[in-house]
Amino acid sequence: MIKICHIIGRLTHGGAEKLLFDLCRKIDKDKFKVEVLVLQEDNPLAVDFEQAGIKVTFFHKKGKFDLDLIKRLTQYLKTNKPDIVHTHLFAADFYGGKAAAFAGIKNIISTKHDILSEGFWRDQLGIRARRKFKKIIAISNATREHLIKHEKIEVLKIKVIYNGVDVNKFLVQNSKILFKENITIGSIGRLSKEKGHKHLIRACRFLKNKDWKLILVGDGVLNKEYKNLVKHLGVEDKVNFVGTVDDVRPYLEQMDVFVLPSISEGLSLAILEAALAGRFVIATNVGGVPEIIKNKENGLLFKPKNIEQLVYDLNWVNVHREQASKMAKKLQGEVVEKFNVNQLVEEYEKEYEKLVKS
Repeated sequence: MIKICHIIGRLTHGGAEKLLFDLCRKIDKDKFKVEVLVLQEDNPLAVDFEQAGIKVTFFHKKGKFDLDLIKRLTQYLKTNKPDIVHTHLFAADFYGGKAAAFAGIKNIISTKHDILSEGFWRDQLGIRARRKFKKIIAISNATREHLIKHEKIEVLKIKVIYNGVDVNKFLVQNSKILFKENITIGSIGRLSKEKGHKHLIRACRFLKNKDWKLILVGDGVLNKEYKNLVKHLGVEDKVNFVGTVDDVRPYLEQMDVFVLPSISEGLSLAILEAALAGRFVIATNVGGVPEIIKNKENGLLFKPKNIEQLVYDLNWVNVHREQASKMAKKLQGEVVEKFNVNQLVEEYEKEYEKLVKS
């Protein structure tokens, strides 16, 4: 039995947290024993982990810089002696990485979930921590290139394992889109600067089909700012701010077109979920997105912040509805084949076994 201790900052509604949840609940329990250490407060997904029978321990980090947290983590790891410590995101890489090293854990690995800068000092501390790890999992080839080029991680330390989603949960057979005169556009994600929602809001105002609706699923620091923008543009009756939800599927079903307007992205789980639901996808040409969306083949790509291009693409979909529906169907099939969470779990299991054997 291989003991794996995952460390993460928070259990919120994000891509890293979703991946961790699927990995923990689907891993072969006859071969692996998993637990999750959570460093900070605000953990809405904690109940999902606990209901799935996944052991979760909370460490209640105090303030921005908590040196005592490293001591508490170190003691816990020394007592429980996991074979592998697997960190996710900056706080876990920094605090968890140091604690695992102090506890004498040889197999320390991290999944690099994004390529977004978190500020100079956080970037530097994260990079220094990851360089000492035994293995780094990149969620896309774009993430791998970032690790090599910008973080100077040794090539042999990096393994690409694509993000995956639960196909059985999200797949909608014979889905119908673009069959009504009006058009419903949607996006799912944190309302923060790097997700670029303000560009989508502004683009919708210029659509030729004036009978449009916009659904925004998610919450974040820019919620109030975006609501003020919608009010300023005079489109309050057309934009629905849903907030954070436990299940995005009912909202995906309402959408004809899913737009990912991100400025930066590792590999978007939201795109994969929308694709499985049969929605037509328009997304920014950033990070690992082009590894999912092939422009004008199974969806459309546009440059970040380019409102004019996004308006053109949305108008194109409205006019070429039959072609867009066929492209959405093509993308759905490709996601089923390439981005199934069961494949992801198998890949991680292989990496864990290799680490312990080495």
